[in-house]
Amino acid sequence: MMRFRLKPSRRAAGIALVTGGSSGLGAALCVDLASRGWFVLAASRRATAPAAAPGVAGRIEAVELDVCRPESIARLSAQLDDDGRMPELLINCAGINIHGVFEELSRDQARAIMDTNFHGVADTLRSFLPAMRERRRGTVLTIGSLAGLLAPPGEALYAASKHALEGLHESLHHEVQRFGVRVCLAEPGYIRTDLARSAGEPAARIADYARLRPVLHEHWAASIAAGTPVERAAREILDWAIEGNGFRRRFGANARWLPWLKAFLPQPMYDAGLRRRFRA
Repeated sequence: MMRFRLKPSRRAAGIALVTGGSSGLGAALCVDLASRGWFVLAASRRATAPAAAPGVAGRIEAVELDVCRPESIARLSAQLDDDGRMPELLINCAGINIHGVFEELSRDQARAIMDTNFHGVADTLRSFLPAMRERRRGTVLTIGSLAGLLAPPGEALYAASKHALEGLHESLHHEVQRFGVRVCLAEPGYIRTDLARSAGEPAARIADYARLRPVLHEHWAASIAAGTPVERAAREILDWAIEGNGFRRRFGANARWLPWLKAFLPQPMYDAGLRRRFRA
């Protein structure tokens, strides 16, 4: 089994483990952390380190991790424990989406979304939280979503997974704070990544949804294209998680005003506006 060793200077800077660290927001988080002096374990199924400047890249190490396979999580946890390299900062960023209406997603696709976005986070916490509790220090940062606060058409399973993270982390936040472990749940709106291009296609095409389907796709792609630049999102989230306080925080204008709109508008008015936007 391969063993990874830290130089003393890297150990002093702190160790962070970032799931989904090979691309998108996860990669940006890895690079930003390394620029702050952290030694970063960029975890992904491909074990590919994100591109970074030479001085920063030396602080990032790619490790293999599939959050949908508990044995993969347990293997990495045991390996890092053996090496005395359990992370002080755990960032749960791995996630997937298959954009489409509920009926067009197969059972296997629905399970894949929930397994990655929710159960993968829960299983990762089970492996790495005990060491933080025993040391009486550590930070868990999980990347939730605006979809954890509201659920537009075309996001049923993705929103369900992010709503589940809200409940898990709210309870966990109360359970572990007495042990010096901080739990942070970031709730970003749209972020400018390649998520729209990399998302899978629904398994079915149902004629009754033919008119809605292109509207959903257009809205999703346009929202991502107009979203917060990924480097800025990573910087703002880490500023809060490392230097700030509080359990939850929303990032991006749409994540701040859309839930407010939902909370204060009468339900029929909110529903009518949403359906008019999507021509649903």
